[in-house]
Amino acid sequence: MTKKRLSQEERRNQIIEVAIALFAGKGFKGATTRAIAKAAGVSEAIIFRHFETKEDLYDAIITYTLEKRRHLWEQEKSPATSQDLESMLRKFAHSYIQRNRQDPTFIRLMMYSALEDHKFRQRFFEINRSPLMRAIRMSLEEGIQAGNFRPVDPHLTIRTFFWSMLQYCISRFVATTHPVDEDSDAEMVNNLVGIFMHGLMEPEGQPLEKGVHP
Repeated sequence: MTKKRLSQEERRNQIIEVAIALFAGKGFKGATTRAIAKAAGVSEAIIFRHFETKEDLYDAIITYTLEKRRHLWEQEKSPATSQDLESMLRKFAHSYIQRNRQDPTFIRLMMYSALEDHKFRQRFFEINRSPLMRAIRMSLEEGIQAGNFRPVDPHLTIRTFFWSMLQYCISRFVATTHPVDEDSDAEMVNNLVGIFMHGLMEPEGQPLEKGVHP
């Protein structure tokens, strides 16, 4: 059968997707344009027809990957105002872990970026673009103002929660060849959210002074 001739945009995206897989496995320095061309079934000349330099290809990968993640964020619906902080944390945690269980490529790219140039990692941490994460932060801020939670730093607290999930995904889906089953994901979320919520609560009979961080 005759292969379908790809349009310029289709070919460009094909090269990007092939390069993403190689960069996620070998890093920017380890993935050569020759290897990318071979995996894509094209010549190196075709690669450089679409991207003048390897750095341009890497920049295109960053933009392409972050746009895909942004599209997923845009599909998230802001939770109902009646939804409590604990429920939102559970929802976000399950969604985040499931997403990275299905495709750990994003984390791999971020890890290589952290080791090599930080470019991908820096652009990724536009974390407040997620409607659910914004809602979580607002709920935490409102709870602090109402005196229901300890007077913690909302930004740092949410980041700490996120980093805990990120470390879990790295250890379970990237740093092993045998990912654990999904029951372990649920156990981790229940444990993390339970500890997190308990730590936010004021000790009974020991109200903290406003502005005092434990």
